[in-house]
Amino acid sequence: MYCVKCGVELADTENVCPLCGTRVYHPDIARRPAEPNYPQGSDTEVKVSFRGVMFAITFAFAAVIAQLIICWISIPAAGEWVGYAIGGVALLYILVFLPLWFKKPNPVIFVPCDYAAVLLYLLYIDLTVKGGWFLSFAFPIVGANALIVTAIVVLCYYLRRGYLYIFGGALIAHGAWMVLLEFLIGYTFLKDTTLRWSYFPLVGCFMAGMALIIIAISKPLKETLKKKLFF
Repeated sequence: MYCVKCGVELADTENVCPLCGTRVYHPDIARRPAEPNYPQGSDTEVKVSFRGVMFAITFAFAAVIAQLIICWISIPAAGEWVGYAIGGVALLYILVFLPLWFKKPNPVIFVPCDYAAVLLYLLYIDLTVKGGWFLSFAFPIVGANALIVTAIVVLCYYLRRGYLYIFGGALIAHGAWMVLLEFLIGYTFLKDTTLRWSYFPLVGCFMAGMALIIIAISKPLKETLKKKLFF
């Protein structure tokens, strides 16, 4: 079958000419049914089961941990580093892949749980090396950072507004956290609590945080930044 206007060859299933747009059949003439030139639905996408992928990832992590346990049992001298490796693999799975099992993971729940997993791993390292630095350094440092980050996540998740105030306060809090970090490093490891460098991040974080808060307070300034910097 050919187009009556441009002469291009047409399939029996064509309604109009794909080249010039001329109708193939007169509207008053009934069309006879015909098979299409190409099979229909041959380009359908194959959907991959996300849960199946997660099962495969979980199995891979479990296999790695099983291999490390076997190594731990068969090579007694490798016990210390194998324990670190098992803890690191388990921590990676908890931080990255465990939330993916849920359709809408709640960060208000998972963020504190992630910090708890980090604290347990640090506690294991401290007990293994008999360091004595967990309660005086790791726990307060990670715990303070967990409180700050959890507060940011909770405010952003439930308020969904006032982000400039939230992140401005977070910057100021992290500046104070840097002072705590230097103090605990000196107290735990150096036996000297003199503050030498933490003033710099404290001042920088304070100024950046106050700048965000001032922008949030001043509506004209906020509108100007939106127009100039798409902020």
